[in-house]
Amino acid sequence: MASQVTALKWRPQTFDDLVGQEVVSQTLKNAIKSDRVHHAYLFAGLRGSGKTSSARIFAKALNCEQGPTDTPCLKCPSCEEIKLGNALDVVEIDAASNNSVDNIRELRELVRYNAARDRYKIYIIDEVHMLTTSAFNALLKTLEEPPPNVVFIMATTELHKIPATILSRCQQFDFRQIPLFKIEARLRVIADSSKLDIDDESLTLVAQASGGSMRDALSIFDQVIAASGEKITGLDVRSILGVVEDAILIDLLTGVVKQSADQVFGRINELVHYGHDLKQVYETFTGFIRDSIVLKSCADTSELLERRYGHGDSHQETLGDMGTPDLIRMLDVLVKHEPVFRQAASPRYAFELVFLKLLEQRKLVPIERMLDDLKTFVENEKKNG
Repeated sequence: MASQVTALKWRPQTFDDLVGQEVVSQTLKNAIKSDRVHHAYLFAGLRGSGKTSSARIFAKALNCEQGPTDTPCLKCPSCEEIKLGNALDVVEIDAASNNSVDNIRELRELVRYNAARDRYKIYIIDEVHMLTTSAFNALLKTLEEPPPNVVFIMATTELHKIPATILSRCQQFDFRQIPLFKIEARLRVIADSSKLDIDDESLTLVAQASGGSMRDALSIFDQVIAASGEKITGLDVRSILGVVEDAILIDLLTGVVKQSADQVFGRINELVHYGHDLKQVYETFTGFIRDSIVLKSCADTSELLERRYGHGDSHQETLGDMGTPDLIRMLDVLVKHEPVFRQAASPRYAFELVFLKLLEQRKLVPIERMLDDLKTFVENEKKNG
């Protein structure tokens, strides 16, 4: 029998299993305890942050034989059926493929019927932002005044596409990007449970590549396991994922700081020669500059950095030659040119163009320094006059 995908095998089954969404979990648990269950919820946030899992857990909590309870038993028929996705009274709808006004009219007809067995009839509408304008309008009245014991739970990754008329009828929950250290901790639990020989550096690299999405982290985790041998090391993971080495990032930054076109173009040539994806390098370097700003600006950076960097002495030495305004200007150039870079027919030329702009920018005198020099000049003129 084929092994089950890790993201499915380790899908959260209770509120306590959810990673990085403690505020959402506690609020929903309190609503159940105090018997203040709303009729419509909107879960919004990054992909893989736990929206659909939370909706299913909430459905279990409401329909569990022991409930409503904030700790569903996971053993009763209702809990088992919701876990398997075949519960008669918990209907999951993919709005991406059921987005027409006719689909919503059918939903409105179904809502009129009582639950077949369970306490609540629950509709989970995933990717709700994909509904058409007419479909949203058809949903409004039902969403505002649904029959008793009917609960709507909608999930979206694009909150800005949800009409204000829908938002005003829902309790909105914002799902945060999951901190990297929490993803690492979860991966360690899974690795130990699966008896995998994998080092901490590997888990850190997987977490960094996930972009704060637990589902992405587990998919990458499966990829790493499939491509590696019995023992998984950081070197293996770097090779599999094409991770950009810290030394490369520091060399590129140092080349800009020293205004050394030779160093910058030399590094870019090496990246191309060894087959690096320049779009990935660009994204990584942009994050590196952002993290450098955090290091220069904040006292406690433990939960603020997107990535942990080695070569600390070299990094700090390079940052010592730059002020925070210099880094902010660099980040501004990188962010503004990112759409142009993405659409470029030749990534290398676009990559080199951005770094040429960064090199030229270093030659410019910041306006703050010009003002200081002018102020000093005026003061000296007054003294001499």
